[in-house]
Amino acid sequence: MRELEHTPGHHVRRQHLVSKVLLKRFTAPGSRGSGPQLYPFDLRHPHQQHKLKGPAGCGWADNFVPFASGTLEDLWARTEQNLPRAFAALDGGRILEETEHHPVLRDFLALHWVRSHFYRDTFNRIFTEFRANSRRWFLTDGQELIRAAALQEYGLHITGPDGMQHMVDDLLRPTDELFASGALLRIRMEEMFHKVRNRIAASGLAIHSPESGELLIGDTPAQTVRFEHGKPVFGMALGDATSMVIPLGPKHLLSLGREHTLGVLNEAGRESMNRLQVLSAVRYVYYRPGSRLDRTVRSALKAREDGLAT
Repeated sequence: MRELEHTPGHHVRRQHLVSKVLLKRFTAPGSRGSGPQLYPFDLRHPHQQHKLKGPAGCGWADNFVPFASGTLEDLWARTEQNLPRAFAALDGGRILEETEHHPVLRDFLALHWVRSHFYRDTFNRIFTEFRANSRRWFLTDGQELIRAAALQEYGLHITGPDGMQHMVDDLLRPTDELFASGALLRIRMEEMFHKVRNRIAASGLAIHSPESGELLIGDTPAQTVRFEHGKPVFGMALGDATSMVIPLGPKHLLSLGREHTLGVLNEAGRESMNRLQVLSAVRYVYYRPGSRLDRTVRSALKAREDGLAT
């Protein structure tokens, strides 16, 4: 953390959680020379008309990682640098034969699973629970350790509960400050990225294309999934999942499996994957203008409101 804090580099305020190179694949040519654009559907305002935007204006969060963000953005850039060639092989139907692209796509999937609202929220929840449990333990079973720490640090003998609570909070304060600054998240995010990429390094790539229609993508596109009663359930811990999935464009879905395979998504499968993206999104889903996916998005939202979706 000390090294990162003093590493030269700029802070990146607008941090893309969905890579621009991926969002570009969901675009259509803009009018009047405006460049490629996609349709950002705001899930909080499902009935309003949304303005088309370019990839640079979508899929980002403000100060998502507030500590040493420049160094983390450099790591993401190195991970993404070979994607254009991998996407060219994917579009050309050569992705399974050209094996040099396989680790590129796996790392890209790991990146999006870690660089996500889902992971940050999970990290914050676990830290908060751990902090509360630690404080509770120190004030009960760990009181002797606190007395010893107070004697060593301040030369004081703690007797009453107020003194004990003050000492525990004093000991936890440095960790609380690291958490509040975003330093713990910054370190843990990079560690987890390497753990996930190592864990899935031997996984097969399953590429599925819809036989009709198109796929959309949400602002939390990489998801862990498992099937229960024939239906996909998402958002569990990596160890509890049977696969990970991410859309790689309107016509390609990547999932992990035991072998490298090419497959077709029927209409039900396509709708299921699109619904997953809607339900796992925090605020936005994106799709190609003209793909007429508004009805799919609103249907998924209504199912969630009616308690019919998991």
